[in-house]
Amino acid sequence: MRVYLLVFIAIIFGIETASCQDFIVKNNDEVLRGTIKGTDYFSVLISANDETDMVLPAKDIKNFFWNGNTYLSKGFATGKNLEYRFVKVLALGKVNLYAFGGEKLMPVQKQKRVRFSPSIGIGAGTGGYSGMGLGGGVSIVGGRNMPERPAGAPVIRYFIEKPGAGPLQEIPIKAITDESKKAEVKTILLQKLGDKPSVKEQVEATTSLNTKEVTELVDAYNKPLF
Repeated sequence: MRVYLLVFIAIIFGIETASCQDFIVKNNDEVLRGTIKGTDYFSVLISANDETDMVLPAKDIKNFFWNGNTYLSKGFATGKNLEYRFVKVLALGKVNLYAFGGEKLMPVQKQKRVRFSPSIGIGAGTGGYSGMGLGGGVSIVGGRNMPERPAGAPVIRYFIEKPGAGPLQEIPIKAITDESKKAEVKTILLQKLGDKPSVKEQVEATTSLNTKEVTELVDAYNKPLF
């Protein structure tokens, strides 16, 4: 009996371990499994099948799963060009909330050389012209500093979108949002969430308007009525 119990525990542990493994989905729907070691939101570093280190650019990727978080590839208009960046999903539904920045591609202790592996995609990624809420005018410059950001990592910025109702829009929130930005944040939230009366009341009543609170407001908006 004890042997069967140990086998059962080993099977369950193996299933849970496999389900938690990092993975990348390319534009051609190929799934690459292994250990993701970092991202600078422009590329992602993965040890494919825990053997070979590869750096893959955002333009060749649909999404990836790392440390319990989902990252999407989105198209950002920079002048006349469309450039792809990864965004971390904070909330997803009728309204989406994303974070950009705050992490590094290479781990601090990493010294080993990495191989850059080209990947050919078919252009069907999440962040293309037909992607969710893509619009003009969003550029990746500047940003807001966060104290927990690793040295050398891109500053953390936040973006909100309501698919079908305009492009990605930067929302100037922080762990402690600047007082001078709170009116702007509230205006953006009322535009995106104001058609749900219960959430509109919460937005109008709130004063903190920090990252945690805004994420909770978006989650509340996305929650089904029944």
